[in-house]
Parts: sequence; structure tokens; C-alpha cells
Amino acid sequence: MATDALGDWEHLGTVLIDNQWRLFPVSTVSEIFRITTTVGDDWNKLLKSAAYIRFYYPDGNKSEKVYIRVENEARIKEILIPTELKSRGFILRDIGVICSHPKKDEYSLASFARWTMKIEALL
Repeated sequence: MATDALGDWEHLGTVLIDNQWRLFPVSTVSEIFRITTTVGDDWNKLLKSAAYIRFYYPDGNKSEKVYIRVENEARIKEILIPTELKSRGFILRDIGVICSHPKKDEYSLASFARWTMKIEALL
């Protein structure tokens, strides 16, 4: 757990981004996230892209995808739980991530990009 002027941040995990949906290991109830992306040296030479994240709820439902750009600095993003789900008590959710490039199936991202995403949740 890290603390800054905003408060305490819970580390939800760091995941290698590739052509398949990958889940972060820790579930969350937070709606405010600090997202950090890290890429290998070959990124700019071979493939520029971004990622999508989406949320998985305990009842099997999934949220719409949220577009996340690759940036050099950590950034804070608010991703709200839909009001109807929150009113019914569905606040626990898992986070998944996938590459968003239209030709993602043509490349093995793990072999050259070494692209990871770290997500922390504000407690």
C-alpha cells in the first residue's frame, strides 16, 4: 500500500498486456484508480497502441470497455460503478485488460513489447 496527498492506494496488481483478456489478481470496490503503464524498448519501433480495461461483476456481468492510453506517467482515472448496480449492492468487481490495437492478433505482444499495466485503487 502506498500513501500520498490523496490518501492510501491499494495495489491491485501488475499484469502483462497482450492479445487476451488478463485479470488483475485483486478485486476492488473503488471507483478511483491510479494507472501506470510500462513498455519495453521496442514499443515505438514495432507497434503503438493502447489498452481496454473492463470490470467483471460477481453475477457474471461485464462493464463496457474503457480506453486507456499508454503514457509515460501514472495517471488517475475515475471509473464509476453504474448507479443501478451500486443500488443493488454490486460494488465488488474484478478488472481485466487487453491490448486495443486492431492488428493485435498478428503480433505476440509479450515477446517484444513487455508492456505491463499496474493499477492501484484509492481506499
